Amino acid sequence: MMVFLAEQRQRLAVFHMVSRNDSSAKCLGAFEDAQRGLSGKIYPNFEVGAPRRGALGRLGEPSLPQALAILVILFLAFQSAVAAPTFSTSLDRDTISLGETVTFTMTFQECTPNADPRLPAMSGLEFAGGGMTEQFSIVNGAASQSKSYTFEVRPTRQGDFTIPALSAETDQGRLESHALHLRVVKGNIPSAPGVPDVVVVRLVSATNTVYIGETFRVDLQCYWLDNAGNFQLPQFSSDAFIIGNIPNHPNHSNSRIGNVPYNLFDFQIPVTATKLGKHPLGPATWGLTVYTGQRTFFGWTGQRPGTFTSDAPEINVLPIPTMGAPADFHGAIGNFTLAQCEAAPTSVGVGDPITLKVRIAGEGSFDNVTLPASQSDWREFKTYSPSSRFESSDPLQIQGSKYFEQVITPINAQVAEIPPFSFSFFDPTTGSFRTLTHPAIPLIVHPTAATPQPTVIASANSQQEEQQQNHDIVHIKPQPGRLAATALPLVRQPTFLALQALAPLAWICAVFWRRSKEKLANNPRMRRQREVARLVREGLEELPGLATANDVDKFYSTVLRLLQEQLGERLDISAPAITEAALADCKGLDATAAKSVRELFEACEKYRYTPEHTSQELASLIPKVRNALEIIQNLPAPAPGRRQTLVSGAIALALLASILSAQAQPAPDLKFKADKTALLENARSGKAQSPTASFEAANKAYEEGHYADAAAAYQNMLDHGSISSAVYFNEGNAWLKAGKLGRAIFCYLRAEELAPRDPDIRANLQIARTQAGANTAVLPGNRWTRWIGRLTINEWTAAASVSFACFFLVLMARQLSPRFSSSSGGLAIALGIVSVWFFSCLGLSIDQRWGEESSIVIVPEAVARRGPMDESQSAFTVHDGAELAVQAHDGEWLQVSGPSREIGWLQQKDVMLSP
Repeated sequence: MMVFLAEQRQRLAVFHMVSRNDSSAKCLGAFEDAQRGLSGKIYPNFEVGAPRRGALGRLGEPSLPQALAILVILFLAFQSAVAAPTFSTSLDRDTISLGETVTFTMTFQECTPNADPRLPAMSGLEFAGGGMTEQFSIVNGAASQSKSYTFEVRPTRQGDFTIPALSAETDQGRLESHALHLRVVKGNIPSAPGVPDVVVVRLVSATNTVYIGETFRVDLQCYWLDNAGNFQLPQFSSDAFIIGNIPNHPNHSNSRIGNVPYNLFDFQIPVTATKLGKHPLGPATWGLTVYTGQRTFFGWTGQRPGTFTSDAPEINVLPIPTMGAPADFHGAIGNFTLAQCEAAPTSVGVGDPITLKVRIAGEGSFDNVTLPASQSDWREFKTYSPSSRFESSDPLQIQGSKYFEQVITPINAQVAEIPPFSFSFFDPTTGSFRTLTHPAIPLIVHPTAATPQPTVIASANSQQEEQQQNHDIVHIKPQPGRLAATALPLVRQPTFLALQALAPLAWICAVFWRRSKEKLANNPRMRRQREVARLVREGLEELPGLATANDVDKFYSTVLRLLQEQLGERLDISAPAITEAALADCKGLDATAAKSVRELFEACEKYRYTPEHTSQELASLIPKVRNALEIIQNLPAPAPGRRQTLVSGAIALALLASILSAQAQPAPDLKFKADKTALLENARSGKAQSPTASFEAANKAYEEGHYADAAAAYQNMLDHGSISSAVYFNEGNAWLKAGKLGRAIFCYLRAEELAPRDPDIRANLQIARTQAGANTAVLPGNRWTRWIGRLTINEWTAAASVSFACFFLVLMARQLSPRFSSSSGGLAIALGIVSVWFFSCLGLSIDQRWGEESSIVIVPEAVARRGPMDESQSAFTVHDGAELAVQAHDGEWLQVSGPSREIGWLQQKDVMLSP
């Protein structure tokens, strides 16, 4: 195989040499010569030394595989011939810390240097080592070969270096490379030469000069040797900069500091400058465990915790120049492009809404990327504040696109176009302002008789605009609707849960009754036992009457029959054949009892000979008969029926239902986490007022413009048990008019919980969310959960309860009626499926409400911190009405996350928990 590769490379080199002379005849001749030279080794079936035929000559009579092989070789030779030779240089990194090394590589593609490459002599950089590798590959029919030389570059000082373009003499002529740039920053070099540090922590900034408000990348590099472990997440803070989130999964690689190999964690962090001047960045700290002593099969013999601190590079923060700043510049810093600017529809009537969509893409701080405010060019339009969303394309949230949607409406038919669009930003790489523009969009506006305005509301920039937006919300409801004493769902009411056990209990009783009946039908002894018990009961009731009537014949025959039936049932033999001799077979009958029973048999026998008896004599025998029958009944008998088991089962089920209902404790109702004392002092209604009067007083305060008083009055009604969707809806309107977006959203959500299909509630909730800067909830769910939300939890509970009860009632009827059982199988299956469906929907509805917890910010501005302490570093800022998912609780603090997945801790007094 090695011989074949060598000869193949030799043949390709011949083709390549010939092709450089641009002579096809020589190329073909070279190919023929190469074929002759290799035919005996590689292609022994080729005819060697045959005369030429045409330009190619006669190659003998090659077979089809041989011809295909020739074509493949020709194709490879052509590909090798047309590949251009190149000479390039590269660095594996362009930014390193002082004390590290970087790999410098020279690569010769499709050529070979005539001599060993010469390295440049540079002050501050030392080149050492050196190695050479060769590669030969065939990819998609294209053959390529390359030769690479690698060197280690070790800087001796910090600064910016430029490795100049190099030239080299090759077999293809003189070739040149491009210049390279290397930046060396200050690093914490190991303290003692020859004694490497176990851990080295460094901060490497992408630049040391930034502008105020600019976001740039910082690499937090953590080096460690093998005798370290139990790593913690590094801590990084700085007074003059906003530090972004430290990723939980950094880049892991190997690196060298001097001649010492280290493991490397590279945490890439976005940093934003907030103060002018020169400020230190950091330092950062990293906690871990250092293992000491000897390393054995079971691990290290000793260990100690350690915290290691990085250097603090100095960053120069420059101000953004004011000279030449465009009028529409609002603080956007970065490098952006206008990726989209369109409007639809472009043919509308006066007052019809038009949606303007804008997408700005690029790299920079997207927090300050906003649409310019309406100017004089927009005087022919009614504009609404835009909604926006950001989609990042990198983990640092620096690169990506920001989408804007703005609703505009033309106010007259003379409007012919949408004004040109412009967006200005400051480019820190060039230190200048740039403006992106888009030409005007043609528009056709038709006159209309009426010009209704859409109810599209967004965050207001002025008090006048806010009043106009609030005017467009759906008005308060004039009637309070059905007032309830509590909003506790049915699934949390003990009485309702206890009632759910009635239908299954009835079915279980029916099952026991049917089984008892079937067992009785299939058990002759049990039927006889019950029949004898009936005969004995009736006979004992008849004997006193026969004794009074002195009907001696019938009296003694009844006594004899009762004794025979009772003994026959106990001994399981025929009753008419029983005589006094049968007493010998009665086990468990003592001598006294046997004597009393025998005396009755003898009395019945003597009656035949002495039929004259008085009524008193007959009456005196009745107690003896009762006593004898009781003695016989106490003899061993068949197992008792299932009636006692049935009663015991019913009692057990009733006890179980009562225990379940007792354990179902009512959940505390959600209340405002605001200062109710201050609210109730301004409320118009008191505790003594009726709910209707309180509602009317609150509505009057609302109509008079006293929105805070109206909200307090509505809340007073809720505190005293007057709960309805209308009360919550009106309170939400009052808070929205008062500018309290968070409280308004909370009330709308409570109203939507009680009346999920009310369009007025959905409309005003969307308006409040748009004003707060969010078009959807923080936990929007999917299409299925939103469909489930069209019914309340109580409605799903009632539907599940009814289907559940009907299912068990049908099962009970099947047990009680054999005729109904034969024709109701399909009905039972259908009710079972319906019950499972409703219970599944109920479970989803419960999970949607209580499965995930969310919160709503109720203060103008709240600072989320990285830990549950006032001293913790700030993570991000949220405003009134922001909806955040709750991750955890810690005392008076909540761990929350926003739509952009940022995580922080807020105090509970700043938020309300969403229903």
